[in-house]
Amino acid sequence: MVRRIVIVIPTYNSASHLRETLDSLVNQDINIPNGLSVLIADDGSTDETLGLVSKDLQGRFTVAVAESWTHVGERANVNRALDDLKVSGTEWVLILHSDDIAKSSWLSTMLSRIDLCDDRVGTICSSWDTLLPDGTVIPGEDDASRSVERIAGGVEAVRNSLRKGCWWHISGCAIRMQTVHEVGVFEPDMAQTGDWEWLLRCLKRGWAVEYIPRTLIEYRQHSRSVSSNSFRKSRDIIESLGIVRKYSDLMSAQELLNFHLRRQRFVILRIGRALIEFRFRRVVHLVAVMGRIGLSFFCCIARAPA
Repeated sequence: MVRRIVIVIPTYNSASHLRETLDSLVNQDINIPNGLSVLIADDGSTDETLGLVSKDLQGRFTVAVAESWTHVGERANVNRALDDLKVSGTEWVLILHSDDIAKSSWLSTMLSRIDLCDDRVGTICSSWDTLLPDGTVIPGEDDASRSVERIAGGVEAVRNSLRKGCWWHISGCAIRMQTVHEVGVFEPDMAQTGDWEWLLRCLKRGWAVEYIPRTLIEYRQHSRSVSSNSFRKSRDIIESLGIVRKYSDLMSAQELLNFHLRRQRFVILRIGRALIEFRFRRVVHLVAVMGRIGLSFFCCIARAPA
């Protein structure tokens, strides 16, 4: 059976890394099946990004480019691509960020799981290695003895994911388009935790997730990445407070306390580092964030079950 599957690569001023990402696709260890193509979803790049894109990726993939004259941000750019694919008959979307590297077994492993998973699996993800700016690699989980884990959707899965944080990684994942139709697209204003927020919605609607305990991509950290910029502005913490307020009625008072204390510890560590580096404006910013954490706890505890 031929499935229509699209690999979406969202780009924005990605000239410094995109070539390596595209090369990693060319070097996949399988024959490319019919029905699979690549979509470059560009978010109004002003550098040489689009000049690096070949129309056939060395004969292995058919490539389309969706250009935009306006820059709307990573989440909204992905949403724009998903909205276009909703009406195209696409069954599955694989997302690969333009600064990440797909290992040679990424595509064969993901396509195998797409063929084998049941109809209630809404998305498939894997572990990943983190590639630091100095070339150091922080390895993820790569356990050949573990089988693929199926996490059933439901309230308990939402609770567990609120306790653990986001274990689902958007770059390298596969998403069933039927799930997008039902769950919706990503929150455009959540640059740091939008993947977590979407995962929680997916689980709450009863969709299952498959997790492959293998490192199938290298996730690149650099100074211009969304994660780095969000960290400097504490968006990871601030956005997480909005998420916990949304689901606070599913958590006990102790769980809410633990959630907020964990974020207070993060902020304290960042304050210590800022003091060492004499970055006093950042200290003031982080103290304000601590106040927001305290306020969030009291707002959530009012909704917590007795």
